[in-house]
Amino acid sequence: MAYYWYKKPTSSAPKAVTGGIKAQNKKGAFGQTWWGKQWITTLEHFNIGERITRGKSYARKGQVTDLVITAKKGVAAKVQGSRVRPYKVSITLTPYSKRANEFLTQKLTSKHIYIAQLLSGEMPENLERVFKTAGLSLFPEKYNDLTTTCSCPDYSNPCKHIAAVFYLMAEAFDQDPFLLFTLRGIDKEAFLKKIGYKRQAAGGDEPLALPEPLPSDHGAFWGYTPSPDPPFIHSSPAVHASMAKRLGAIPYWRSSKNFISIIETTYARASLFAEKMIDIQTAEQEKKRIKKR
Repeated sequence: MAYYWYKKPTSSAPKAVTGGIKAQNKKGAFGQTWWGKQWITTLEHFNIGERITRGKSYARKGQVTDLVITAKKGVAAKVQGSRVRPYKVSITLTPYSKRANEFLTQKLTSKHIYIAQLLSGEMPENLERVFKTAGLSLFPEKYNDLTTTCSCPDYSNPCKHIAAVFYLMAEAFDQDPFLLFTLRGIDKEAFLKKIGYKRQAAGGDEPLALPEPLPSDHGAFWGYTPSPDPPFIHSSPAVHASMAKRLGAIPYWRSSKNFISIIETTYARASLFAEKMIDIQTAEQEKKRIKKR
């Protein structure tokens, strides 16, 4: 008699995530800025076939639950797959040499506009050309410049979990282009301090004069006798959360609920609470006026 063993197939579909980092891009190419687009274009041109594109759906579904980029550890991320626990993803890029760091410092400090652009969320386009002239690159020149690991059982590298992080990194670079330098081992705050970006206090090493104590009573300070507080006049806004509606949803919104709806409800509750407090204050003022009569 023959025996046949049957193993129930396991589902490879990822488990649903609540509060994951969903890509702002819903369809088409990733990256809104030239440097964000260049990051993805560079990776897709490496000889890794279509493996990188498998991470798009993961990035758009919000399967990435955590993503942090630091100068010391590079990218540390967690991606929810088909198993209970999220997979751990690590991505590092070959750090700049001491010579490259000195070159970067020299070029960024040669023109103040470079620092101003970086701090305002822009990557100077001619900076890439300057780097290429010096034999350096803002982006990885070959895939081996990247060291990528994932705790998933997939033998391919990059797997879809690493690829999902790659796509979200493009959107992170869109928001803060200095993260490209952070990935190269350059800490932003330490770098700004090194180039003397922080303004020094006027007067150099001279001791600061101690401030004179001010009277606690505002009437004595301004030299007038305050009049009785006027009654509060208030009205509910015609449209709640008008500024939030104008700006739109924030990047990396992690809730499955609509951001605008939540913030509109919050504003409405805040308005009702404010009206209640104003009514209480108005009633107290009225009592004080009655007692003075």
